[in-house]
Amino acid sequence: MSDSRLRVGVIGVGAMGLGHVAAYRANPRCELLALCDTDAAWVERAREECGARYAFTDWEALSACDEIDAVSVCLPTVFHAPATIAALDAGKHVLCEKPMAPNAKQAQAMADAASAAGKLLMIGYNQRLGGDVRFLKRCIEEGQLGDVYLVHTAWRRAMGVLPPPTANRPDGATYNRNWFNERAMAGGVCTDLGSHVVDLAMYLLGFPAVKEVVGCAYTKFGPSAAARQGTTFDADDHSVGFARFANGASMIVEASFGCYIEREVILQAVYGDRGGARRESGQPLKLFGQQGDAYVTRTPEIDMPTISPMDHFVECLTEGIPPLIEPEEGVAVARILDGIYRNSGT
Repeated sequence: MSDSRLRVGVIGVGAMGLGHVAAYRANPRCELLALCDTDAAWVERAREECGARYAFTDWEALSACDEIDAVSVCLPTVFHAPATIAALDAGKHVLCEKPMAPNAKQAQAMADAASAAGKLLMIGYNQRLGGDVRFLKRCIEEGQLGDVYLVHTAWRRAMGVLPPPTANRPDGATYNRNWFNERAMAGGVCTDLGSHVVDLAMYLLGFPAVKEVVGCAYTKFGPSAAARQGTTFDADDHSVGFARFANGASMIVEASFGCYIEREVILQAVYGDRGGARRESGQPLKLFGQQGDAYVTRTPEIDMPTISPMDHFVECLTEGIPPLIEPEEGVAVARILDGIYRNSGT
């Protein structure tokens, strides 16, 4: 091992954790040193298959390992704050999967721990690092859309794809993933898909100060689907929200695990006083504006690459550059989500 390589551990080797494992293994600037999962047999098998040196069943033990420089936290949301803070307190840099935490209070505690430790904390909002999103952000910053006063941001899934209660590991074993559907585990669509689209909208708006948030979190389809599967579902499966900001801008938010629509859609519609934009899954980015007396639609050529959170995390630590996703931005997203739930009475 070259002494210049970043030595990384991954806490949580489920579906998301395996994505982090693959990214670190493919990155020549780091070494995947350790894995952690509560399933002892699985984490040992994963360690052998990916060539890591250590396997742990306790995140505090992994964080205490002096050989590790940085960790990815890929656990259910309810464990993000304690696992992240433990790693930061142990002197590790942290990439934490989204959403940052179950609520803004815990998210702020994570940000404070990073500041106190003098370590990098980045939240894994992968869509923010898409080339089309960063291109659109540059267009806004250049003034091409004028004063952006409204962003409509949504992630809607069609019926039939509510989060399954279990998933299969690569070795064929089944493990529990029903935490997406359980309020006590910080599950729910507003926290999950909603955190993605709120982050995108806030990024495009420049993370303005929040003046007011209203919303409603519905639980319409999950309980009956869970009953048929012999599991539980008490989180939200369709949520909507509206935020007003101190600078006069506003945001409309919608997220659903399943509703009666034709197809899944991820959408950011941006409204400015000189132009607009639309980012929609499966479609190229479109910009709207005016040339003389004519209203025009333009499909720009995207000249910015898409970056994975893991590669950007490694880049920041090996090159000493600030992350494109700061912890205080994750806190701001959590405050919006808190407002939607609070106003919904949940």
